[in-house]
Amino acid sequence: MKKVKFTPELITLCLDLYFSGLSLRKVARNVSDHFEIDLHHSTIYDWIQRYIPKISEYVNSLIPQLSNQWHVYELFVKMKGGETRKGQSGIAYLWNVMDRESRFLIASKLSEKRDINGAVQAFNEAIKNSHNNKPDVVYTDALRAYREGVKQTLGDKVEHIAKCGVNKPHANNNRVERLNGTLRERVKVQRGWKSQKSAIAEGQRIYYNFVKPHQALEGKTPAEKAGLEVKGKNKWIEYITKS
Repeated sequence: MKKVKFTPELITLCLDLYFSGLSLRKVARNVSDHFEIDLHHSTIYDWIQRYIPKISEYVNSLIPQLSNQWHVYELFVKMKGGETRKGQSGIAYLWNVMDRESRFLIASKLSEKRDINGAVQAFNEAIKNSHNNKPDVVYTDALRAYREGVKQTLGDKVEHIAKCGVNKPHANNNRVERLNGTLRERVKVQRGWKSQKSAIAEGQRIYYNFVKPHQALEGKTPAEKAGLEVKGKNKWIEYITKS
């Protein structure tokens, strides 16, 4: 193995491989095997913690063109120090807020508890990232925390459609549930997060919105559908450069 200077191309390759589904150790092994580079998996995690917040600050300064309807759903994830739920320890909650038309993931907020405070944090994050472009309609499941969360952050004028289900064609959460299915498979590979300060959730949101093309959007990314197009093949490098 040879020690080399870590280039932007190498760093962004590792970010792309990790957020597309490989574990840190598999990314390190693949890079080491193919490029004969001495790379430790902890170095890749350090890159995530260093670069994702910078990219996040840049992409969140952009104003997406959103519809007037949001879908919200929460996902259980493994996290060190999380609560015990139904006999499983180390559980935390990832709240995802998605725009209906563009499928743009407006917010992906991690909380320690599945409660009103967690819902409020998620909605406030979405309001901030949408640049105060509040929806007229919000779709959620029947979790009680959503009712108070919507009221505290979006007000009484927003139509809140709760108890969404697959058998209700005009009141389902299929879009965000499909997203959560994808993230659920990704979380299995990660084997749990270290803390709420982890940049992984935001990195997944950036990858989902700005890097990965979606078949349902005719090969566009949600960011492109929302009017946020960045030129260049290696979008990770574009975002790191601009940030």
